[in-house]
Amino acid sequence: MAVASDSLRENKFSTFLDEEAAELGSLENSLKKTNEVSTHMVDILNSFDSRLGHLETSVKPIQEATQSLTRTAGNMNQTVAALETILKYFDLAAQEEAIVMRPIKDQDLATYIGSITRIRDALKTMGSINLRASDKVVQQLKKSLAHAAMQLAELFKKLVTQQSQPLDLKVVTSTDRKDIPVVPSAVLQALVTLAKNLAELEIDTNAPNTGYLKAYCEIRSNCMKKSLTPLYQSCSMELRGVYEKGTTPFIPYTTSLLKLCRNEADLAANMMDPKLLSLAFMGSIVPPIEQWVESGRSLITRIRKSYITEVGILFDAIDVLEGNMETFNSVFGLARRQKDNDAKELLKSFKAGAMRSFIDFINDLKSNNSAKYQAMPLDGTVHQLTSDTMNYLKRLLTYQTSVDALLTLIGDGMWNNPDAGGTPRRSTASRSNSGRHTAMKHYFEDAVDALVAAIEVKSKFYKKKDLMQLFLLNNYYYISKSVKSQPKLAELLGVDANAGPGVSSASAGTTASMYERLFRQTIDAYQENWKGLIENLMDVTYVQDGDVQHILNSQQRQTIKDKFKAFNHDFEEMWKTQKTYSIPDVELRQLVLKDMHQVVLPMYDRFMNKYSSSSNEFTKNLQKYIRYDVSMIRDLINQFFTAT
Repeated sequence: MAVASDSLRENKFSTFLDEEAAELGSLENSLKKTNEVSTHMVDILNSFDSRLGHLETSVKPIQEATQSLTRTAGNMNQTVAALETILKYFDLAAQEEAIVMRPIKDQDLATYIGSITRIRDALKTMGSINLRASDKVVQQLKKSLAHAAMQLAELFKKLVTQQSQPLDLKVVTSTDRKDIPVVPSAVLQALVTLAKNLAELEIDTNAPNTGYLKAYCEIRSNCMKKSLTPLYQSCSMELRGVYEKGTTPFIPYTTSLLKLCRNEADLAANMMDPKLLSLAFMGSIVPPIEQWVESGRSLITRIRKSYITEVGILFDAIDVLEGNMETFNSVFGLARRQKDNDAKELLKSFKAGAMRSFIDFINDLKSNNSAKYQAMPLDGTVHQLTSDTMNYLKRLLTYQTSVDALLTLIGDGMWNNPDAGGTPRRSTASRSNSGRHTAMKHYFEDAVDALVAAIEVKSKFYKKKDLMQLFLLNNYYYISKSVKSQPKLAELLGVDANAGPGVSSASAGTTASMYERLFRQTIDAYQENWKGLIENLMDVTYVQDGDVQHILNSQQRQTIKDKFKAFNHDFEEMWKTQKTYSIPDVELRQLVLKDMHQVVLPMYDRFMNKYSSSSNEFTKNLQKYIRYDVSMIRDLINQFFTAT
């Protein structure tokens, strides 16, 4: 069994080897055939390569010629297209000329502007070529564009003019900007379109300068100037009477100018190209602002001559300028004129004018050369210099903070210009530097001192001593009463406003005590004028042997007669004179008359009663010597100082 099995395996293995050998032979035959095919293919490819080389040599010249012909054909097509475009422009010149030469009002604005755009494009194209035949067309296009630009500018100017009518004064001075009429939206849109196209035309070197921006500025600035003319004219008018705080037309002039400037800023922003905004805005507001500045400077010049009554205008102008300076800064900033801020310069001028008026006032008081104050009242009443001075000081009190600030800026005491003549009544070193408004206090003290000195000099004009004293009395009392009637002024000068005339409080300042003392001294001096009259009523009782003598001798009777005659004469002369004098203040007049009543009437009453009795009879004809009773004397005295 084992042998048979081994034999079977050998047979199978032998069979497997035969099969594998047969398959291997078959593969060798296939490989041989494949090699033959590959060799044949290589031969074919080598043949193709040789043939392709020959073909390339034959086709390349043909390809190059074909490409050259293609380029030539392309160039010819482009040339034909360019010629066709140029020929269209030849036709376009006549077509667009027919459009732009017609008035704009006869056609749609968009159509007109479309024509302008095509002309500009044509000019740009024609300008890039150099053909003699195109010269005529270019000139025709330029002519059409120039005419179109002119028509656009005229329409722009017309529309701007229609919307630039002068405003009513009520609208100008109104505090609400909404009162200013607005440009209708359709008109505004048309103006925007026109401005845009005109700006492009002005940038175009082939178009003429239309000057539309200049026209806009002129029209709008004239509108502003005409709208503000009533206020400008009001500022130029001379003041009648005394200025009242806050009434100067310069205040509404300033606020109205700013309101119109802001309106111009809005209009320019809505209409103009941002690049031209500042130029348009500046051009429209500068002329009105220059006119406003001129008005302000004219005010300063005028007030320099009449600062006594008009000084308040300076301070009101300063207040309105300072209160609106932020707005002015924004206005000039938008106009790109920060360095040329006219409002700041004008404010400096107003402040300089106010400070100059302080110095001029003190100098005028000291120099006593003003022609206005040379005339003297013939009745001894209050001098105009006195009333003007006190009223001027009262006006300054209305602007106390501003006045004190400017006086401080001048420098305490520096208003006393040595060239003006005169010296202060007290040294600056003697002043108190404590408390508020120190500079103003010292200025007022110097002013009152200078006034008192001027009045004393002027009193020398009178030849009659009593009239000179009455003149001083009137003026001193007026000063005292003026100070006490103004609590702020009384406080500033250290005066007790409740003290009676001629009475100084314990706390009264140097100036206050000075003119109160002068007033009392003048009262006493004036009473000296009655001394001669009073002496006529002085009587010595006649005594004989220790008893009162009732029967007078002839010499004694004559003495009494002479006394009555002298009294009658002196009193009548005094009455004739004194009734031509004037004490305009009722209180002062009553005070002086009261003194006369208290001195003259009792003495006259005693003297008359004594010698009108039968016990002391000095004459048989009493009416000849005793002309007046006490009531008549009183009535006649009450007629003193009644001159108008």
